[in-house]
Amino acid sequence: NYVFCYCLDQLKYTIKMSRIKKMNIAVDIDDTLSNSFEYFMPFVAEYFGVDYEELKRKNMSYNNLPEGWKDQEYAFGRKYYDSTVAATPFKADAAWGVQKLKEMGHRIVIITGRTTDFYTDPYKTTIEELENGKIVYDKLICTLEKGKACVAENIDILIDDVLANCEAAAKVGVKPIVFNSIANQNIKTDFPRAFNWKDVVNMIAENSLEKE
Repeated sequence: NYVFCYCLDQLKYTIKMSRIKKMNIAVDIDDTLSNSFEYFMPFVAEYFGVDYEELKRKNMSYNNLPEGWKDQEYAFGRKYYDSTVAATPFKADAAWGVQKLKEMGHRIVIITGRTTDFYTDPYKTTIEELENGKIVYDKLICTLEKGKACVAENIDILIDDVLANCEAAAKVGVKPIVFNSIANQNIKTDFPRAFNWKDVVNMIAENSLEKE
């Protein structure tokens, strides 16, 4: 009976997997795969000479600097990113979630807004970071033009915490999933919102099953 039940479960799984539409899925890194917001708070406090606890109270970090600090954004990146980004901690379920998407047959394209304005070599640093996080992927693209990258890679779904990137993707026919973050949690959107990688996997599984 045990062997029969096991074989039946395997058959059901095989049938389900065969019905999955294989897609090109674009994935952001910062605050989607990783916990960049919290990680960079101490560096922001150090660079701008402000109290760390005050930044925490105001939910302020590298990606939502106030207008008076915006003109120093590139300089901040050039000072810290080369030496610190590779050690950014990843979300506990990020590697598991991306691996599940790969097992479902999807192609994973990491699209991150990193350029030589912020890094000496954005690809070198990012590859090291992804290796540290045990993130599997098929291709890495470093660009601020995520909408254009989605078109070039024939992307079906973009997973990103930045609403502007999700909107850019939607304009070119890509389905966005907003990954919830400290910076976007109070921003209203009509796009589906994921709170963890289990949510992402479930959303994509529901979206990718071929209709019978």
